[in-house]
Amino acid sequence: MVGVRDPLLLSETLFHREIAKERVRASRRSIPFCIITIRLLTTEKHRLQARRLLRLLHRNLRMTDQKGIIGPGMFGVLLVDTPEMGGRSAMDRIDHLLRSNNLKVELNLRVHDPDGFTPDEDPPTGGSQRRTDRAHPVPPSPEFASAGVIAEHDGNGGNGGQRWNSDREPSVMQHEMFAQPPIGRLFFKRAFDIVASSAGLVVCGPIILAAMAKIRWEDRGTPIFKQTREGRHGKPFTIYKLRTMVVGAEKMQADLRKHSHRDGPAFKIENDPRITRTGRFLRRSCIDELPQLWNVLKGEMSLVGPRPLPWLESRACVPWHRRRLDVRPGLTCYWQIKKGEVKNFDEWMRLDLRYLDEFNLIEDVRLIIQTLKVPILGRGSE
Repeated sequence: MVGVRDPLLLSETLFHREIAKERVRASRRSIPFCIITIRLLTTEKHRLQARRLLRLLHRNLRMTDQKGIIGPGMFGVLLVDTPEMGGRSAMDRIDHLLRSNNLKVELNLRVHDPDGFTPDEDPPTGGSQRRTDRAHPVPPSPEFASAGVIAEHDGNGGNGGQRWNSDREPSVMQHEMFAQPPIGRLFFKRAFDIVASSAGLVVCGPIILAAMAKIRWEDRGTPIFKQTREGRHGKPFTIYKLRTMVVGAEKMQADLRKHSHRDGPAFKIENDPRITRTGRFLRRSCIDELPQLWNVLKGEMSLVGPRPLPWLESRACVPWHRRRLDVRPGLTCYWQIKKGEVKNFDEWMRLDLRYLDEFNLIEDVRLIIQTLKVPILGRGSE
């Protein structure tokens, strides 16, 4: 980073891990927390300035406040059990402290409030920013965006944060904060996804084409079903499946919701009258899911991961459920194998979170092998 060695400063990996742990604790107990990020703006004597900055932080913050590296040239302060006003107060103190010591920095405050997130719409994006040299705002930091502590998107799928100059009153905004699993593990998982999905599309291509022809022949409708789902870090994406229901099935869902046998926001009814004859076979055999190999190849999904929920259903989940968005959604996971045993929506979500806590490539391979048994036993539509 800047070559600063400090026994009280967490490495980038450890700091991200602390954020992930605090996010789980905050969501379960409905306790907000804040993160202040600090970027040094000076280009001269960078290492010396960084040491001065860290010394001031250690002396003037609570012992429970974790200090760590966010990215190149950036430090972070994790304020546990801290609501928005406490975060603003801490940023004011840091701002005054650094000004009085002639340190030029850019400060950002991000608030994670589990009770402040609105499930049926996009939460506002942005944050509070100050710069001690009163310079003009700078573009959002790519290091901070990739650090895993902020991952909300505007309606265009981009990061819609607003930046604030210290001459203006800052407006602190609430965010969902997403954890970043170890980079090495993600790299090997992504490489495995690319190889396996490419091979799967080649092998299963004729099956997909034959199924598409049968669907088209049955009712002349489009054979591919497309729907917006919520993916990793809350980013929307279009999922592809073979259509198994009558044309216009989504418009009929509102009238059928009262018959749903699944609790929570997810919708499911037994003997759904919208499913076609061909669709029942495709569901039992899991052939309807094969087009999602394209989603995997594009990087929107993984072979193994929590199943992506339709956009509105996912946005209606309670905060602790939404930790499942820390990773890419998948074609299969624990729920896909055990869904006949799952009694309620919370159990389903706990299975997804179990995967987040335990996932590795060996476990992914084991889950894929177990999933292959599902169509053989005709349990795909359970």
